[in-house]
Amino acid sequence: MTLNNWNALLLDDSPSIIALMTQVLKNAGITQVNAFSNANDALTYLANNSVNIIFSDLNLPHIDGVEFIRLLQQHNYPGHLVIVSSMSAKTIKSVEQLARTCKLNLVGSIAKPITEQAVANMLTKASEYKKPSHRANVEKLKIYELIRALEQQQFDLYYQPLICNKTRRIIGLEALARLNHPSKGLVFPDSFIMELEHNALIKHLTYEQLDQVLQQIASWRDKGLALSVSLNISATLLIEKNLPDMIFELLSCYKLPADKLVLEITESSVIEQQADMLEVLSRLSMRGIKLSIDDFGTGFSSVERLIDLPFSEMKIDKQFVQNAVTDEGQRATLESMVNMAKRLGMSVVLEGIETLEHWNMACHLSGDILQGYYIAKPMPASELSDWVEKWQKATA
Repeated sequence: MTLNNWNALLLDDSPSIIALMTQVLKNAGITQVNAFSNANDALTYLANNSVNIIFSDLNLPHIDGVEFIRLLQQHNYPGHLVIVSSMSAKTIKSVEQLARTCKLNLVGSIAKPITEQAVANMLTKASEYKKPSHRANVEKLKIYELIRALEQQQFDLYYQPLICNKTRRIIGLEALARLNHPSKGLVFPDSFIMELEHNALIKHLTYEQLDQVLQQIASWRDKGLALSVSLNISATLLIEKNLPDMIFELLSCYKLPADKLVLEITESSVIEQQADMLEVLSRLSMRGIKLSIDDFGTGFSSVERLIDLPFSEMKIDKQFVQNAVTDEGQRATLESMVNMAKRLGMSVVLEGIETLEHWNMACHLSGDILQGYYIAKPMPASELSDWVEKWQKATA
């Protein structure tokens, strides 16, 4: 970790805390440490100097730490931010959410009394920090690019393994849409799914990908690899009354049992129940196709809605899995979601397993299936057999 060229700013009205943190930062190799007891002086310094990381208290004179965060947003502060406070955990969490909403590079929080190790941990996280990508910043493809991509069959599917929590064996895959753009390279769904939906093109892509998925399942079956595949389906298609018949016909064509296909429906898309949607979901479920509610926790589904709709699987959004490693409140929320799903007879997928810490935490929960970059990144179908062989050897 190279921090010797970093410039740190401390904002705290306690001389003893300033002295302690200054020493810790210098011990870590940061030679430039500037301390202020009020936000106005700190903002004046920021206006004329480049700062890599700010450690800010919340309880400050004149301008408190919450207002300071708003002012950092207005100043387009590009560096890292660490919150330091003796306030309640709930208060700190709400301020953290504010910082994220303001698109600041929040590294984390330190609860007072401060320890040298806590500061060192924040520096380590800051040095490894990767700025989250925000949907609003994603470049959307133009409609002519999407039409061309459909006509020239530039869309493809990448497959991410799903691992059984108990046996550590691969039991399925999630199929993820990608676009091989002639000049932009591999393009992810945030750049094209919404545009396809708004321009009534999503049906064409979905039907193509359903055929591709089932053909691929049959190919793996013929090679002795029995796997189910999950595919996200747009809410706009859930009112298409001929959708079930089309899927049943494809399953028959490839001689596949219905339970080899899992359709993922994003939680936010089932807020408003419509008769046509209930009819489609019910017909699919009656014939054995598994239905999964995706990104659970990010929408506003009630328990009643989960009971009313024929979901057999719950995919809990990755933010709950990842935050549960360090946040007891998030851990309690995650455990409650898992327990609720179990009581409703649903299997549980924990996604977002991206580090060893995520893996260790998830393995001790009662979730059924694990998914994430720590296990494997999405890959082309041609690479899956080799990956499965390596995984089976590693977990034997």
